[in-house]
Amino acid sequence: MDMNTKSVIIDNAATATWYNVRREIEDQVFQINPFWQKMAETGRIKSRVPDGSHFEIPVRYSKLGQNGAWFGRGDTLGAQEKEFLTRLIYETKNYGDAIPRFWDDDRKNRGQAQLVNYIEELIDTTKESMIDSLGYDLLVQNSDPKSMNSISTLVSTTPTAGSIGGLARTSNEYLQNNIKDFSGLTTSANLLPEMRTMVNTCSKWRGGTQQRPDMILTTQAIYEAYEEIAQALQVIQTSKSERASLGFGELAFKNIEMFWDPNCEAGKMYFLNTSALELSYDPSAWFEMTDWKPIQGVSLDKVAQIVCVCNLNATHFRKQGVIFDIPTS
Repeated sequence: MDMNTKSVIIDNAATATWYNVRREIEDQVFQINPFWQKMAETGRIKSRVPDGSHFEIPVRYSKLGQNGAWFGRGDTLGAQEKEFLTRLIYETKNYGDAIPRFWDDDRKNRGQAQLVNYIEELIDTTKESMIDSLGYDLLVQNSDPKSMNSISTLVSTTPTAGSIGGLARTSNEYLQNNIKDFSGLTTSANLLPEMRTMVNTCSKWRGGTQQRPDMILTTQAIYEAYEEIAQALQVIQTSKSERASLGFGELAFKNIEMFWDPNCEAGKMYFLNTSALELSYDPSAWFEMTDWKPIQGVSLDKVAQIVCVCNLNATHFRKQGVIFDIPTS
C-alpha cells in the first residue's frame, strides 16, 4: 500500500473516530471545572441558531404585573402594554483547534493497533487543548477581541461602564450587576456579612426559574480564608454536590455551592445565578471537524480543525454579583 492511500485511510479513520466520540469528548470538555459542569448539568449550554453574526438573547428589564392591583366593586384594572423584555445582541465567537498530522508519523503507525492508538492520541491532545482554553478564558477576559465573553465581562466590577450586547450599561440599569468594593474592610470581620448581603441583594430580582445565586467562585486564597473563618465560628457547611469531587473545594455558604478557581483574579468573589447565564452555540458548527488539508502548499503533512461557534451570555444581570479587592492577609 503506497503512502498516499495510507494517508487517505488515516484521514477517513480519524474523521470517523472523531464523530463517533464527539459527544463523549464534549461531555468531557465540560467536566473541567465546577462552573462548566453546572452549566452542562442544568441545560445552560444551549443550541441557538444565530442571526447571521450574532445571537439574539431576550433579557428581562422590568417586573411583570404593571396592571395588577387589588380591586373592589366597580373598580377597573389597568390595560397598559406590559413592556418587560428586550433583546441583547451578542456576537458569535469562533473557537478552533488544529489536529496536525505529520507524514513521518503516519508512516510509522501502519499497523491496525498502532493506527487506533495513533488516532486516539491525536484526538486526546485536541481535547486537552480545548479544556485548557475554556478554563483559562472563563473568568478573565481574553484580550483577543475575537474571544468569547468571560464572567469578568458579564459580571463586571464597573457595571455602569462600557456596553454589553450592543447597549450602554450606564443608561440601562437592568444591564448592571451588583458589586461590593471590599477596600478598607477586613476579611476576619467583614467577609461573612458582606457575602450574606450580596446573596440577599442578588436574590431580590424575580424572573426566570431561579431567584438565588447557586454558585460562588473565588480564588484559592480567599476560599481558604473563608474556610478558616467558618471553622473558627463553627458554622462551616459542606456541599452535597458531585462537583465537590473535582478538587476545587467542597464548602457551601447558605446552601450555595462554593469553589475556588485557579484562574480567578486576585481579590474577587463571584456570586452567580447560572439559570441566568447561557453558553449559546450554533448547532451547525459545534465540535465540527473540517477536511484534512496540506499544512503548507504541497506539504506531505496534514491538518484538520475542530471548530465551535458560541459565546457566553447573560440573560439577567441583576441576579449576578461580585465582591472585589478582598485582602487575603
